[in-house]
Amino acid sequence: MISNRTLAKVAVYVGVAGISSVMYMRSKIEERIRNTDYFRLALGALRRNKGAVNLLGEPIKDMGFDISDSEHNQCDGQTAQFEVAVKGSKNRGTLYFWATRNNETGWLLDRLELEIKTEPDKRFILKNSMNQDSSATALSQQ
Repeated sequence: MISNRTLAKVAVYVGVAGISSVMYMRSKIEERIRNTDYFRLALGALRRNKGAVNLLGEPIKDMGFDISDSEHNQCDGQTAQFEVAVKGSKNRGTLYFWATRNNETGWLLDRLELEIKTEPDKRFILKNSMNQDSSATALSQQ
């Protein structure tokens, strides 16, 4: 007969192992997304935008995104849409971006918006498909 104390210890170990595994897998998925062309394209365009640099301060860092929010953070191979928390030396905010994949040129950044914490009722449009911003360039396919 196994005591309740032993069963409780086993349950705790299994629980800790399960939670650790989920956290590890989540961090690996986030790392893979951060290394995609569309993600690097969006963060690069943000860092090159003089207005965004002025609002956030340098250096601008990616503070993460919620991979479980499939309404706002998704990619189907042809289109991508994400909300990414960002931080600079002056301010914090959220970067919103939309990108599409062109088979000839790779990923293209369609729209880039920045919302900062100090002005949550405003979104600064850094790029949209109507104004082809020089800071938004295509990354070639790998």
